[in-house]
Amino acid sequence: MKDCLIVFAKEPQGGEVKTRLQSDLSQDTCVKLYKAFLKDTFKLVRAIQCFDMVLAYESSVSEPRYLKTIARDFIFYKQKGRDLGEKMYDAFKYAKGLNYEKVIIIGSDSPNLPAMYIKDAFKQLDENDIVLGPSYDGGYYLIGLKEPCLEIFKRVQWSSKTTLEDTVKNARRLEKKAAFLNTWYDVDDLSGLSRLTRDLMKNKQAALWTRKALKI
Repeated sequence: MKDCLIVFAKEPQGGEVKTRLQSDLSQDTCVKLYKAFLKDTFKLVRAIQCFDMVLAYESSVSEPRYLKTIARDFIFYKQKGRDLGEKMYDAFKYAKGLNYEKVIIIGSDSPNLPAMYIKDAFKQLDENDIVLGPSYDGGYYLIGLKEPCLEIFKRVQWSSKTTLEDTVKNARRLEKKAAFLNTWYDVDDLSGLSRLTRDLMKNKQAALWTRKALKI
């Protein structure tokens, strides 16, 4: 039975992606940067080749044409839910309905995420109920489950310093055995973008599309 990796992504539209960067960058620049993030994320996922790929997309237009152009080899599934927790639960439930045993969700805001972190996450699910990849801002860049569980995502304050803490509290309350990956980061604001730029200057092989967009 194959494993499944779900990528959460948005159709790149001005004013709808990288919104926290728009006070420092133009809308057009934010769209170009997000498109580069998407290309690097999909390249990373394809290179691992140990699971099936699902793109859980969000789009304000009826047809996510850009995503379908660059992710033709993904299974497309439209996100459903009132908040991020409900959307992730719905995506896990969808994958489980396709008979996948281990399912992992990542976002599209970490273009230089090491492939080994994703591989390790699948291994951790052999002996754990949930695996989390903590991010430095208090959230997480990755979550994996063997069974969909809506209670994992309840009473979680999303996009906050307590997102990971709230999720872990739920897991403990539900007596779920949890594993944790190395800490990494999402690029949501100027601080994250500065960190990404510094890292890409050190690692010339990572996130080539993003390097091009940032003119590194």
